[in-house]
Amino acid sequence: MPLFKLHRLITFSCLLFSSYSINALEIIFINPGFSNSTEANSNKTGDFWFHVSKIMQNAATDLDVTLTIKYANRNHILMKELIQQAINDKPDYLLLVNEKNVTSQYLSKIDSNKVPIYFLLNRPSPASLEQLQKNGVNVVGSITPNNRVAGKSLMQQLYKKFTNKTKTPAHTLALLGDYTTPASTLRTQGLMDFLAQTPKVTLTAKEVANWSEQEGYIKTMAYMQQAPEINIIWCANDAIAFGAKRALKQLNMQSQVIVGGINWEVPPNNGSELDVSIGGHVLLGAYALVNLFDNHTQPKHNPLLHRTADIFDPLTAENIPLYKAINTTGLAEINFIQFSKTRADWHEFTIENLLLALEQ
Repeated sequence: MPLFKLHRLITFSCLLFSSYSINALEIIFINPGFSNSTEANSNKTGDFWFHVSKIMQNAATDLDVTLTIKYANRNHILMKELIQQAINDKPDYLLLVNEKNVTSQYLSKIDSNKVPIYFLLNRPSPASLEQLQKNGVNVVGSITPNNRVAGKSLMQQLYKKFTNKTKTPAHTLALLGDYTTPASTLRTQGLMDFLAQTPKVTLTAKEVANWSEQEGYIKTMAYMQQAPEINIIWCANDAIAFGAKRALKQLNMQSQVIVGGINWEVPPNNGSELDVSIGGHVLLGAYALVNLFDNHTQPKHNPLLHRTADIFDPLTAENIPLYKAINTTGLAEINFIQFSKTRADWHEFTIENLLLALEQ
């Protein structure tokens, strides 16, 4: 090949690569949890955030997105440091979780350099969002599940199982996530909605268990000895519920109490299966990437909004293939590009369509 042609080819290739690099979508996600299942289990808060990231990584590959995930390891001081580092890196989008309102409080105190921020699973309140925007924080949207519906649905399913089993009066112990995170407060509101409509169910006790298997165990041990009439335990997540199950097993009371949680998690250390598990929101990290990809690719057609997704489902025989794939492969079998609105044949991001995608 003549030298001038080789030089032109190299120059063209460099320009092409440079153009690709400029246009490539770069997203940073600050995960409040742990980077692997072992650390999550040692912390006793469960595998939820680990699976969120695993599914997101598979979706990012399908969408050709550069996704960087930084883990806060349930440490709010570290989370703040990671947010500042991410802002300094100036990604196309920064994905954040407003856990215990720590994120929104921190953003209100720093210069976010106009980095577009998208909230996942827990977003600030409308008043906090307004204040952040007044402070110059570029919040572009959010995706959250309908946690109030989840809390109510969990209690509905528990009571249904209970009444199919016995005609005795229902006495419920509610083990909440925490006092401030929107996911926890909304799930609790859903529980209270059901109780207000169902006077036959007595709320014997209600206490925070900090999303923890260990606290679920400790609180259940204490309450079952103080109030042995308890026969339903409503838990804000599966980790708490697994702790409750462990306590009941130790007390030899498993057959007397119906236990349920939220997350669709596999029991740790060959523990007991839950009577009810509500899940599906673990998928919203991947859905967030699809939304950001669509907005980046076709901003006029796909504006970013504050959305609430009705993604929760009770675990049933019909959706157990999706549950198993979430907890093993992280849905590597699914090509997430099919849920992008940039495609003429795009599919709505739903449990039903994800199940269909698994079957293909």
